[in-house]
Amino acid sequence: MNAESSPENAYLFVYGTLMQGFTNPFAKKIRQNGTWLGKASFQGFLYDLGEYPGAIYDPQSAGKVHGEVWELRDFQKVIITLDRYEGVTVFNPEYVRQQISVVLENGNIISCWAYLFCQSVESFTFIPHGDYRKWLSDGKQHL
Repeated sequence: MNAESSPENAYLFVYGTLMQGFTNPFAKKIRQNGTWLGKASFQGFLYDLGEYPGAIYDPQSAGKVHGEVWELRDFQKVIITLDRYEGVTVFNPEYVRQQISVVLENGNIISCWAYLFCQSVESFTFIPHGDYRKWLSDGKQHL
């Protein structure tokens, strides 16, 4: 984890298997312990890592990563579980959790926690439109 958890900011941006419609037990945990605030996006890049995606935040990028924002209840308890699931506390993690600027569909900009990929993307497929759900529906994921 490269940022301190703050109870004042209980917003979480998700862009992959933690979104609505996925049966992942951790996606269910978010739905049970959160309020959906809507679709959103951030400046960056999205990659297909095989069974799930990885996003890189780059505020200078013309590209966008699409997802959704949740406001978590009992933030500290839920985020500890999600940190373990995403592996942010292990040696040489795939993901880091950090706060980033996210644009909601209504144009409002908010600061959200997000799990961002922190390894080399050299061997992974770039998702040009930045939308993991669309990527799956187009049948392009390489499972």
